[in-house]
Amino acid sequence: MSRLLARPRSTLLVLLVVGLTLVTVSFRSPNAFRLGTVRSLVTDLVNPVRNAVDGAFRPLASSVRGAVDYQQAEAEIRTLKAEVAQAELAAREHQAAVAQLDQLSRLLHLPWAGSIPVQPAEVIGTTPSNLQLSFVIDRGSAAGVAVGNPVVGGGGLVGRVVAVTSSTATVLEITDPTSVVGVRLPGSGQVGAMTGRGLGAPMSVSLIQPGTPLRRGAILVTSGLQGGLFPPGIPAARVRSVSNPLNALQEQISVVPLQNLSSLAYVDVLRWVPTSGSGA
Repeated sequence: MSRLLARPRSTLLVLLVVGLTLVTVSFRSPNAFRLGTVRSLVTDLVNPVRNAVDGAFRPLASSVRGAVDYQQAEAEIRTLKAEVAQAELAAREHQAAVAQLDQLSRLLHLPWAGSIPVQPAEVIGTTPSNLQLSFVIDRGSAAGVAVGNPVVGGGGLVGRVVAVTSSTATVLEITDPTSVVGVRLPGSGQVGAMTGRGLGAPMSVSLIQPGTPLRRGAILVTSGLQGGLFPPGIPAARVRSVSNPLNALQEQISVVPLQNLSSLAYVDVLRWVPTSGSGA
């Protein structure tokens, strides 16, 4: 800015000197200049200065105006981003609420539970262990929950109770590697053992004869064999893939849970206790 002002300032000083000179001459020689001539000279001298000053300050004014506009635009962008973030949060909360409502409504209609007493419960956390896939519910022995009780979601089996306090219970998920569930295939009625394989991995079903017809997407249910850990007929898993390797002694079957176990909010505890802990 100092460079912009330097030239107009020096020019103004020159004009002042010239103006004083003209005034002095006019006093000493009144007829030396006519009024029109002086006015014309002054105009010719002032106009360049005015143009120079305007030219010097015009970019500065534009810069100031541009800076103000930019700050206003930034403020508007920040406001819009905050509004978008709030809208996205509200949408996620709405989706979560809809999902929880769907879980609750499906838990109200469990035709395969039959006459088994049901205890609704809310999932309040997961166990802090990488060695066990389990979660904690807000109902315990005070509500009639006992070790061995099957736990279901709206889609079917999710696990069984393995530990109980008076107000909470720990549920071992069917995907845990230590979980074994006796299942029955549709159509053929063959019985196999469904074993968990850990977080994110499909479960496997063993003890099925090679060549047994089984389509992808078929639903397996708990076998309910005498001494088993679960009553019969509970939807347990959906078939993901089936293969029959050459000379294999059993069919290779992979299955997945009927619902996302990581997003469970509500479950039902079936107050059913196995007659023996040795079966599946």
